[in-house]
Amino acid sequence: MAQILKTIKKRQTFVKVMNQGKFTRGKHFNINFLEDDELDKLIFVGYTATKKIGAAIYRNRAKRIMRELARKVIAKYSKRNIYYVIIAKNSILKTSFKELETELKRLIL
Repeated sequence: MAQILKTIKKRQTFVKVMNQGKFTRGKHFNINFLEDDELDKLIFVGYTATKKIGAAIYRNRAKRIMRELARKVIAKYSKRNIYYVIIAKNSILKTSFKELETELKRLIL
């Protein structure tokens, strides 16, 4: 059964995950994650695409890709009570979606 994903909206939550969480480096994106027992069996996901990606059109496209990846992969394979922050790299725009799915699955398991 797919779990409900919630979006991280507050900067303080992003900072908390960055400072206290664990960091995993990938080829097309990096992931920070932090387990928190107070989340009531939910999964929170945040998306970051910096100006290194390019103009706003490319950053927005990268975020759309990451949201779809989270919906397909994290909702299905992730543990509960966890925060994820996905940080895009330039190569996310040039890579097939199938390859991105397998990389994200490898990084979260």
